[in-house]
Amino acid sequence: MKKSRERICHNALMLVYRDGAYSSHALSDAIKDDREEYEFVTRLFYGVLERDVTLTYIIDKLTKKRPKTAVMTVLKMGVYMLRYMNVHDYAAVDGCVKLTKELGKSGVADFVNAVLRKSADVKLPARGEVSEAEYVSVNCGLPVWLAEKLIGQYGVDFVENMMRSDEFRTHIRLRKGVDSGKFETVLSKYEDISASKTKYGYYVTHNTLNLLQKRHNLSQSDFAVQSLASIIAAQCYCDGLDSNSKVLDLCAAPGGKAVYIAENIGCDVCACDIHPHRLELIRSYAKRMNVDINAVLNDACVERGDWLGYFDCVICDVPCSGTGDLRSKPDILLNKSSEKVSELSKLQSKILRQASRYVKSGGKLCYSTCSVLCEENDEVVKKFIEHNPSFSITDCSDLAVNSKTVGEAVSSDGFVKLFPHTHNTDGFFVAVMRRD
Repeated sequence: MKKSRERICHNALMLVYRDGAYSSHALSDAIKDDREEYEFVTRLFYGVLERDVTLTYIIDKLTKKRPKTAVMTVLKMGVYMLRYMNVHDYAAVDGCVKLTKELGKSGVADFVNAVLRKSADVKLPARGEVSEAEYVSVNCGLPVWLAEKLIGQYGVDFVENMMRSDEFRTHIRLRKGVDSGKFETVLSKYEDISASKTKYGYYVTHNTLNLLQKRHNLSQSDFAVQSLASIIAAQCYCDGLDSNSKVLDLCAAPGGKAVYIAENIGCDVCACDIHPHRLELIRSYAKRMNVDINAVLNDACVERGDWLGYFDCVICDVPCSGTGDLRSKPDILLNKSSEKVSELSKLQSKILRQASRYVKSGGKLCYSTCSVLCEENDEVVKKFIEHNPSFSITDCSDLAVNSKTVGEAVSSDGFVKLFPHTHNTDGFFVAVMRRD
């Protein structure tokens, strides 16, 4: 029996909420046999995750006791459809009631019906009615601890604008050698193909990407799905390198930046990860883009004597909270906390210290995150520089020019700082340091 689109979405969300799966993997697994419902399910799935805090707030206002995960997920789907999607009220409610019964929860079907019908009565707190942190948390879908941190660093207006920015989900770049002119001719022919050109590629919808591959045989080797922020970071890494350069990417998986450097510079790139299965992702990515990369199993925190002072460029795109990448990975915050961010900053500092030992005299050390939190970015680099005077910051402002407000791309300290609402990218941080 064919599954309803609500059931497909519920299955995917349960993989995230109950099993802790990554959102992209959960959606792919749930929808693989039901591609015709891709657009609806994708929008509902990511929308529920993006608005998890907001939806929970609304449901809590209407229930004395929070329902268990399966029913809570049905309610979140229903409230999201009613508030944020172009779905008729009766269809949204009816679909969720039927889903509840499909799940063997007929006993709470009337409860689900009642909560959804009352959900429109719940008003989100206005500015001034609650604390700034609670206002941002509920209205923008952030946990309170993160709202407090961001407001403290950037102010409430900046944070609200950042979280409410609207952008395409998927950024692609063409492989070097692929004719961009022919690609753009194809884009211009069809009204149902939507794309927005950037300095290094295109923002496209999921539907556009599917149509391009189906209609025009756009090969998987012709393009790479890579965020604009990631490419800008890679451009910063590439500056000053040539085909004779030796590059080490210590935290490379899935390999986007390492592949970009090898493809565009043609130099020797060593890409590392601590997990064997993630090395396979790097190798697969490199093979698809037709570049040679040396993928090496390595713990970024453990010294390799044969690498000391050997590389012209060492890259630390370190594990981070992912707070700049919430649009494409909204499940990131489900299991994060302020304490975990503090633990991450210690790990980031340890990786950076170890990486610095591999940089040759005159070489450069690159540090980056997809976080917008200062304790993972500015503070890590400044602390490193304070204890390692042989390294100094290199200004990369010219390489970060791809923004709506270019002047905001680089801080007064020479760091590249990208934000969704000012640069049309994910939130990202890049620091480049030169060794004496």
